[in-house]
Amino acid sequence: MSEAETKYETPPERQKTKEPMDEEEAQKFLKFIKHSEYNVVEQLSKQPARVSILSLLLNSEPHRNALLKVLNQAYVANNISVDKLDRWVNNLNADNFISFSDDEIPPNGRGSVKALHITTRYKGYIIPNVLIDNGSALNVMPLATLSRIPMDLSYLKPCHSTVRAFDGTRREVMGKIEIPLEVGPYIYDVEFQVMDITPSYNCLLGRPWIHSAGAVPSSLHQKVKFIMDGCLVTIEGEEDIVASISTDAPYIKVSKDAIECSF
Repeated sequence: MSEAETKYETPPERQKTKEPMDEEEAQKFLKFIKHSEYNVVEQLSKQPARVSILSLLLNSEPHRNALLKVLNQAYVANNISVDKLDRWVNNLNADNFISFSDDEIPPNGRGSVKALHITTRYKGYIIPNVLIDNGSALNVMPLATLSRIPMDLSYLKPCHSTVRAFDGTRREVMGKIEIPLEVGPYIYDVEFQVMDITPSYNCLLGRPWIHSAGAVPSSLHQKVKFIMDGCLVTIEGEEDIVASISTDAPYIKVSKDAIECSF
């Protein structure tokens, strides 16, 4: 048996695992990639509002340590192709992508079945208990909520539809209405289906709004995220606490005895 074959048959558990890169190795690496023609001032003059990652690493030890931590904790297959690795590295240059991390999961989040509710606004009115429901094919506005906000009901358009609730019951749609709803720092013209129901939310934002806004909701993380004007917007879910806020804005309450209802 050849020497090459003997090495190949070495049990995986006996193979040594490469230790994480330490500070001395990092310094050697940076000295290798740093060449005489490289000039930080020249880089800054080319891009006044930005600095290259190389400049940042050469001049900031905390940033070097942060990068080393990422590289040491990110694992790939030992036979990964160059194209796949290139796509992975390109994520570092992506400004507008949405992700969730374990650090964002609230306490007891993994054992919770809590739905995602957020607080919105409409013409100075605070509308809490807005359910973000990826399982609903409609944006739903209960008649009770609509009657408590400053909206002229003459804008209600006829809509003789019948929808099916999650429990299989059929509900009549009274009409549809478009409302400029403020979600976070942005206002969306949301078309709601108006129904005479008494759910546990003030209104429901389903897939029509979620898809049009490019939003990604996560009930596990109790957040909804979307990109707007090149910026990542994160809307926190409502917490199960009672808070007193000094404000003159009318607050739309909701019935606590009702149940969630998707359509």
